[in-house]
Amino acid sequence: MQITAKLSGPLRKEIEGLQNGEISFQVPEGTMVTGAIEALGLTGKVRMLMLNGKAVLHDTELHDGDRLALLPPSLAFNMYVATGFLAPAVREDIRKKRGEKD
Repeated sequence: MQITAKLSGPLRKEIEGLQNGEISFQVPEGTMVTGAIEALGLTGKVRMLMLNGKAVLHDTELHDGDRLALLPPSLAFNMYVATGFLAPAVREDIRKKRGEKD
């Protein structure tokens, strides 16, 4: 199956053949996010990731056509800080959309 990875910051220097910071590649059916990171040779270099626009864990299974965003520690911290500054009403709206309880 084919997935696309979008690399951010210094991770872009780790991979050749990127187009606009992205690379599409093949992984076997049943591959987890960790397997895709290993296939790219980025083990230990990714701090935060998103799958199809949503934060996920490394043990999430990939599917054909998935888009994986990979952030190094330096940029992941900035993302954590930025999301911490969301207005309380915005955070509440996000929780409701996810179906989370207070």
